[in-house]
Amino acid sequence: MKLSPINICIIDDVKAYFNEQMLTVAASKGNINFERYYKCDATLLKNLVSNPRDILILDIKGTPTPDIGKDGFDIAKHISTNTSTFVVITSAHKYQLKNRENYGDYILTERLLTPIDFTYELNLIIETYLKKKVKLYSKVVYKLGKYLLKFGLD
Repeated sequence: MKLSPINICIIDDVKAYFNEQMLTVAASKGNINFERYYKCDATLLKNLVSNPRDILILDIKGTPTPDIGKDGFDIAKHISTNTSTFVVITSAHKYQLKNRENYGDYILTERLLTPIDFTYELNLIIETYLKKKVKLYSKVVYKLGKYLLKFGLD
C-alpha cells in the first residue's frame, strides 16, 4: 500500500517564521509536502477549498487581503466550514489566541522555533491530525458495521 505525503500549507506574512531551513529539515524527516505563502487572496482561498490540503498552518494577523477578511480567523472559519482541512492557527501575539479554540483544530502558540523544535511541534500537529482522522473513520466503520449487522440478524 502506498501512502501519499501529508500536504501542509503555511500562510504567514513574516518570512522569518516557517523559513526555508525549517521546512527543509521537517520535510527530510517524513513524507510531507509543504506549500508556503505570505498572503491569502481570493484566488488562493478558492484553491484551498477546491483542492483541500491535509493541514493548514495560518497566521491570524497580516495574512488575508482585505477582499476576503479582516484577519486569519475569517480564513480559518471559511476553510473549516467548507473543507475537512485540519486548521492550525498561530500568532506572534499569544494574547490574540486566547478563547479562540473554535477557530481551529490546533493552536500553535510559539513561532520562534529552531528547525528541530519546529519538527517536534509539527510531529505533535500531525499526530493530532491523524488521531482526529482515525476517529472519524472509526465512527463511519462502526455505523456501517452496525447497519450491516442489523440486516445479517434479520
